[in-house]
Amino acid sequence: MTLVEPAEWELCCASAGTYNVEKPETADTLGARKADNLVATGAALIAAGNIGCLTQVQTHLRARGRELPVLHTLQLLDRAYAQTLAR
Repeated sequence: MTLVEPAEWELCCASAGTYNVEKPETADTLGARKADNLVATGAALIAAGNIGCLTQVQTHLRARGRELPVLHTLQLLDRAYAQTLAR
């Protein structure tokens, strides 16, 4: 497994707290931009440590017809540990 950071990796997906409820147009624009940056990496899966980011990214990936797995960081670690133990 190789870690690949997207362009504008520091760009927020705009799903923090109630931001996507209070500012839906801005949140939609930022979420779409984040998803586009993630797709451009060519990654086979996406990891996010925040459940809001996870759902925002999934939503925008699906809107683009991209069904990449989006995992919470702990799910990613679980997979990595399972592979290590299986050896």
